Amino acid sequence: MKLLSGKVAHQLDAKNRIRIPAKYKNAFPENEKLYYVEYAPDCISVMPESVLGERLTSFDEVNPGDPVMMNAKRRILCSIDEVAEDAQGRAQIPKSFREYAGLVKDVVTVGMGNYIEIWAQEKFENSVGSMTIEQANRVAYKKSSEQ
Repeated sequence: MKLLSGKVAHQLDAKNRIRIPAKYKNAFPENEKLYYVEYAPDCISVMPESVLGERLTSFDEVNPGDPVMMNAKRRILCSIDEVAEDAQGRAQIPKSFREYAGLVKDVVTVGMGNYIEIWAQEKFENSVGSMTIEQANRVAYKKSSEQ
């Protein structure tokens, strides 16, 4: 899979559908299912099945007798839904996901390496847009040097 990076500003249509920008859509593995995921706060993640599967492997050995872990598994799996595109390549974003991310009309799609995020444009600008690249590099390199 190609690196998913950059950002694209676009809009939901009147029926709350989105077209995944071509630069991202063409980078996902061909014929692999995509999923909406409540993964990070304030946005929706869109992950190919292979990436999502890797993230869910920690649940493979959950003890069914552990109610806390079982509830965590239920909550996470309930926050995933398949992306279903129509013949024109538009995908309906379910209401629960739109509400979770605060999506109304203007959105920004951001490449995150091996998945993408869909943000309400205003939330993205208020959250990420206020951080300079210098600040981002300091945080990223400090974290990676601590590991």
